[in-house]
Amino acid sequence: MQNDALSRRFAGMNIHYFRHDFGRFLRDLTALELSRVELWGGMPHLSPDDVDSAEVAAIRKQIADHDLSLICFTPEQCLYPINLASEHVRTRHRSLNYFQRSLEIAAELGAPELLVTAGWSYLDADPREGWVRARDALGELARRAETLGVGLLLEPLSRTESNLITTADDLVRMRKEIASPVVGAILDLNAMAAAGDTPADYLSRFGSDLRHVHLCDGTPEGHLAWGDGNLPMGDYLNALLDGGYDGSFTFELVTQAYWLDPRSALERSVTAGRMVVGARS
Repeated sequence: MQNDALSRRFAGMNIHYFRHDFGRFLRDLTALELSRVELWGGMPHLSPDDVDSAEVAAIRKQIADHDLSLICFTPEQCLYPINLASEHVRTRHRSLNYFQRSLEIAAELGAPELLVTAGWSYLDADPREGWVRARDALGELARRAETLGVGLLLEPLSRTESNLITTADDLVRMRKEIASPVVGAILDLNAMAAAGDTPADYLSRFGSDLRHVHLCDGTPEGHLAWGDGNLPMGDYLNALLDGGYDGSFTFELVTQAYWLDPRSALERSVTAGRMVVGARS
């Protein structure tokens, strides 16, 4: 019974389903007996720049009609020209407006959390300036999130994606400077491994403020299906469970190799995760 409860904490994400209808994604989650959804917000499923309230309500109804629980709204922010720390003023303002709209969508969806990243600055620029731009923007988002009743999950990225928040210690510092109770931590296994951090580092630094985990294999990066990389996925999962982490685990699969057959990659990951959980006494 306990292991069944643990396996119900696994969640699917639609990011590698973007070439397919959103309904197919939901049907696959149901067929794989998953009960939780992390909703990636991008074209064509739900782009914050393109949808109106009626379309948001329709997505929310689709999720509910499949008896699925929405745990997080994650608007696309790595592939699109979104950067809260941009040196370019109009890009920075547009990015802030994008996340403000994403917060409103999260509230309309009934999502308890919105995932956000700090962006990046030029590698040959003074990193302190990019840090301040990101901090100020994230602080503004946090204040808006407080009024909407939505949490903010602040995610570190790898060094290939950002030069601002890439380690657990960076995340500790940014959360301290923002000083908002709605800002929680998320652990992405690829970013964690690339930084040389461990699950224990995140558990010791954040405790109950560690509110979400992206469960993805890699080399150490890649956001791969379980077994397609070389990370000790089972060890990571057991360490998080043994350390008292009680939140969700999303299989975030991004690689182009999964676009044509998204279910197979998800199913392999779900099966591997359940095998680890099933082996726990």
